[in-house]
Amino acid sequence: MADFNGARLYVFARSLGTVLRVDGEIDASNADDVAHAVRQFARLKSPLVLDLSHLEFLGTDGFRALLVLNHENQRSRVHCSVVAGAALRPLLRIVRDHGLPVVGSVAEALQLIEDIVRARRELLSGAVRYRRPLPDRARLTAIPS
Repeated sequence: MADFNGARLYVFARSLGTVLRVDGEIDASNADDVAHAVRQFARLKSPLVLDLSHLEFLGTDGFRALLVLNHENQRSRVHCSVVAGAALRPLLRIVRDHGLPVVGSVAEALQLIEDIVRARRELLSGAVRYRRPLPDRARLTAIPS
């Protein structure tokens, strides 16, 4: 747990990614510090779940930092889901084209990550099966006369 002048960051390592839960308030006094801490975990390149469901207040500086973090994660190809709560929902209603990957719960976010991992594995296993070279006997019988 880390405390940022009214915002508390809790870190939960899961097999599918890292859950970062933020409690308290994010405003102009701590938005940059909270964003900096989230960036440290994004550098690990594993999926993130940013759980804001327990946040009591999110000011415009905090919302702006969240949008910047989302853009940075997309650019660096780090999957990040945002669990919205009472503090974030009013801002999401005002700013319609926010682009945030909002989910309803941490469980939903982890299921999404699991689905993505499964789909990639299936795609890769299909590509490997497709590219597998034919055995020598099969090549000989496959050559047209």
